[in-house]
Amino acid sequence: MHAIKKLKNLKRERVNRILESIFEYPLTIVEAPIGYGKTTAVREFLALKGVPVIWTSFLSEDDTSSWFWERLTAEIGKFDEVAEISLKKLGVPSDTPQTAMAISILNEMDYKPDTTLVIDDFHLTRSMRVTALFRRFVMEMPDDFHIVILTRDTTNLDITELSVKGLCNVVSQNTLRFTDSEIRDYCALMGFMAGESEISKIADYTGGWISLIYLIMLGMERGIPVDRNGAINELVEKVLYKAYDERIQRFLLRLSIMDSFTVEQAMFVTQEGKSEETLKKLRRENAFVTFDEAAGVYKIHNVLLDFLRGKQKDEEECAMLYRRLGEWHLARREYRTAYGYLCRAGETERILALLDNEDTVTSDAATFDGVLDLFAALPREMLLKYPLAYLQYIAIILTNGDPGAFQDGVRRLNELQEACEQAEGSIPHGRDRVLAELYLTRIFAVFNDAKEIAACIKEAQRLLNGDISCLQKREAEFTLGSPYFLYTCYREPGSLKEITELMASDFPIFAELADGCGIGCDYVALAEYALETGDWQAAELNALKAIYKAQTREQVGLMICAYFALIRLYLYQGKVDEALELLQQLRQDVTQANNIYYNTGLDIVEGYVYGCLTRLDGIPPWLQTGDMSPAHFFYQGLGFNYIVYGKALLLARNYIKLEILTDEFARYFSIFHNQLGFLHNQIFRAAAKYELYGMEQGCAALRKAFDMAREDHIILLFAEYAPAVIDMVRHMAHTDLRDAYIKEVLSACGQYLESLKHAAQSTAFLSARELEILTLAAEGFKRNEIAEKLCVAAGTVQTHLHNIYLKLEVGGRTAAIKKAQKLKLL
Repeated sequence: MHAIKKLKNLKRERVNRILESIFEYPLTIVEAPIGYGKTTAVREFLALKGVPVIWTSFLSEDDTSSWFWERLTAEIGKFDEVAEISLKKLGVPSDTPQTAMAISILNEMDYKPDTTLVIDDFHLTRSMRVTALFRRFVMEMPDDFHIVILTRDTTNLDITELSVKGLCNVVSQNTLRFTDSEIRDYCALMGFMAGESEISKIADYTGGWISLIYLIMLGMERGIPVDRNGAINELVEKVLYKAYDERIQRFLLRLSIMDSFTVEQAMFVTQEGKSEETLKKLRRENAFVTFDEAAGVYKIHNVLLDFLRGKQKDEEECAMLYRRLGEWHLARREYRTAYGYLCRAGETERILALLDNEDTVTSDAATFDGVLDLFAALPREMLLKYPLAYLQYIAIILTNGDPGAFQDGVRRLNELQEACEQAEGSIPHGRDRVLAELYLTRIFAVFNDAKEIAACIKEAQRLLNGDISCLQKREAEFTLGSPYFLYTCYREPGSLKEITELMASDFPIFAELADGCGIGCDYVALAEYALETGDWQAAELNALKAIYKAQTREQVGLMICAYFALIRLYLYQGKVDEALELLQQLRQDVTQANNIYYNTGLDIVEGYVYGCLTRLDGIPPWLQTGDMSPAHFFYQGLGFNYIVYGKALLLARNYIKLEILTDEFARYFSIFHNQLGFLHNQIFRAAAKYELYGMEQGCAALRKAFDMAREDHIILLFAEYAPAVIDMVRHMAHTDLRDAYIKEVLSACGQYLESLKHAAQSTAFLSARELEILTLAAEGFKRNEIAEKLCVAAGTVQTHLHNIYLKLEVGGRTAAIKKAQKLKLL
C-alpha cells in the first residue's frame, strides 16, 4: 500500500475572486462546517493580497472574553503599540461608554488601508458581550478597516440588522465547495490519478466537501475504486463504521432514522444513556457527525447516513424507532412531524384518532408526509368513524391543485354529508358539529362563488349555534394565496357591486367561527371595489382599516390584499415614495411570516407594482419569463400570475408573443371564470394589436374591454395601462363625444401618466440627500469623508446608505452604485 502524500493546498482563483468582497464590507462572515478549508482559504487570500492582517482566534469553549481580549490587543500591538496599551488598560468594554472609547481608540490607530482583522473559530465564544461588541464595531468602524469572522455557525452573531444595512457579507460553505475542475486540479496536486468519470462521481457524491474528497482519495490509495456504489460503502465501513465498537455502531444505526436530532432526542429514540458523551466523541473524531449550533441539532453527513440506512435491515426495529420518534414529537405538540413518523411506523388508526381529537387539531397537522397515500388506501367505513380527520384530508385534496383530486374531494364531501344526515344513531362529535365543519370545508370546493360561500358560512353558523369551529384555525390562509380578494369571486360583468356587498356583509361571519381567520376581509373588499371604480377616498380609508384589523389577528393574506390596494392607489395619486415604502413594509411582514403562498403573493404584488411603474427590471424573473415552477398556488387556475407575466411582455415590447399568449391566458382565466383576468387579457390584446396592426384593430379590441367593464364602472385598471392604451382611449373619446365613461377613463389615464412622470422625476425614489451621498460614494469617498464633507455624523451617512440600499434593493455600496448607474441616476 502506498503512503498517503502530505496534504497540499490548492490555489483556488474562483474562491479568491469571491473573497475580494472582504474589502467592500466592514464585516465578512465565512461560515462552513469543519473540514471545508475556510481558514486556509482566507489566510492564503490575504497573503496573496499583501494587506496588513491582525489574526486571532477563540481557542476553546472555555475561552474567556478577557483572555481573548488579551490576545487581540497583543495582535493589534504589532501595528500600533499605543493602541495596544490603551485597549489593555480599558479592558473588555462592558457598557456603551466603554465601547465608544474602544471604537475611538481603534479609529485613531495608525494602520494602513484595508487592514483586516480575522477572528477564527468564532463559534467557540459563549460571551454575548464579545458578540455585541463586534456588532457595534462594525457599525462604527472606518471604511478602510475590515473584520473577517470564521465560524462554523452564526448562532452568537445577530447579523440581521448588519445585513439589512449593507454592512455584512456572508461567504457560505457553497462558495468553499470544490467544483469539478478544482477536484481535478486537487487530484493532480496530490498525485492521484483519476479520470473524468471518476472526478464527476466524486463531485456528485461529496458535494465538493474537501474532507470527503480526501477520504475517497484515501480509498483510491487503498485500491478501492470509485466507479461502484459499493466502493463508497466499503470505504465508509472500513474507515468510519468499523473503527467503533458494537455499541456505537448500534447507536449510529438507530440515529440514522433521523435527518437531524438533539441530544435529548437521540437519548429518547435510541435508549442509549451515554448519548451526549458518544455524540461528542463522534463529533470530535470525524467530520461526518456535525453540530449545527444555530439550530441546536446534530446531523450525520449524507454519505454516512446513506450507508447506515442501507445497513439497517430490521423492519421491526425501524418501526419501533419511528414510533418512539413520533411519541417524542407528540409530547411536544409537534403534531405534523409526529404523524409523519407514526405513519412510517404503520400506526394508521392512532393517527386517525389524533386527527379526530378536537384538542389536537392544528392548521397544518394533516399535511404530514404520507398523508395522501395513507387516506387513499383506507376503506370508507373506517374514514366515516373519524369524520374530523376525514374532513382535514378532504380539505387537502380540494386545495392541492390537482383537478382530479378536486373532483374526488367533492364526491367524498357529498358522501360524508349523506352518511351524516342518514345515520340512525349518534355519530362521533355529534351530527350538528360534523355537518358544520363539513359546510366550512365545502368552502374550498366553492371558493370563488361568493353566494355559495355565504350560504355555507351561514349554515355552519346555524349548526354551531354560538360555538366555533375546531378545524378552521386562525392560522389558515383565508385568501387562499390570492393577492387580490375580489378577484377570486368576481365572475360576471355587472356583478361587482353585488359581490362586494355580499362579501362585506357575510364573509366576516367566518372570522367569528374561525378564531379570527379572515378578520378584516369586509374592509378589503370595500377598498378594492372603491379603488377599481374611482372612489379614491373610500379606497384609502377602507384599505387602512383592513390593514389595522387584519394585524390584530395576524391575517397576512388579507394584509397583502389591503397593502396592494393602497399601493396601487398611491401610485395613481403620484405618491410613489409612499407606495414603495408600503411595499417595503409589506415585504418585511411577509418575510417574517415565512409562508410559501404568501411569498408567491408578494412576488406577484411586486411584479404588478413595478409593471405599473414601467420598470421591467423590478418584476421577479420567474414572472418576466413565464416560468411558474418556482411559485406556490392553492389553485393554479386562478391565473393572477399571468396578468403580471402579460405586463412584463408588454414592457419588453414583445407584442407578437403577447398576442399569441392571450389565448393561453384566457384558458387559465376560464378555469374559474375570473372576470378581472379576462379584462386584463383583453387590454393585452388591444395593446398588442395596436402596435402590430394599427389604431383600428387596437381600438376594436379595446372597445370589447370597455364593454366588459362599463357596467361595473371599472376605471383604475385601464389607467394602469395608460402608456400602452392612452392613444387609443383618446381616439375613441374623440370619436364618441357623448361617451362619459370613456372620457372618465381618459382622464384617469392622463392622471396616471402624470404620476409616472413624477416617479421618473423622483430619480428612482432617492431623496436629494441620498443622491448626494451616493454620488460621493461613487467618487470613492469613504463614510467618514462623506460625513466630514457634508458636516453630518458618520452614523447619519450610514443611515442614508441603508435607506439607499433598501430603495435600490441591493445589499451593499458597490451594488448600489452599479444599480444607480444602470438606472441613469449617476
